[in-house]
Amino acid sequence: MLELYQYELSDIWPQDMDVQARYGYDLSRHQEALRHFAHVVLEGSQYVGFALVSPAIVTRAEGCWMEQFFILKRYRRAGAGAKLAQHAFQSHPGLWEVGQMPANVAAQEFWRQVIATATSGQFHEVQVTQGWWQGVVQQFRIEAAA
Repeated sequence: MLELYQYELSDIWPQDMDVQARYGYDLSRHQEALRHFAHVVLEGSQYVGFALVSPAIVTRAEGCWMEQFFILKRYRRAGAGAKLAQHAFQSHPGLWEVGQMPANVAAQEFWRQVIATATSGQFHEVQVTQGWWQGVVQQFRIEAAA
């Protein structure tokens, strides 16, 4: 699914394929699950999407960063993305930052809605215009489940 995700964003995320016609993405830190986590969503036995969670690095020095997030097109707008996001948030309570590339307007709309629901509208949005990562970032806190 990660290759599909990278292909889908290839018009706004400049990246090239390797000699084996793969974009490639180093998942080793997520496989170790020390501070990087991979969440996969299934519907029955069908893989539907994934979320990669890492330590916060763009606007904060602590908390979580939604590194990558993807739902197969067939399952979009049916609640799978919102459920996966809520699962990831609840799995890692505390401070969060979720970012979207400037040209990915659909992702910005999705995340504003999902985060507003998860936080009862208590989030802050910033535009990051300098540094290695640039785009829209929502900052918020997820409380631990009681």
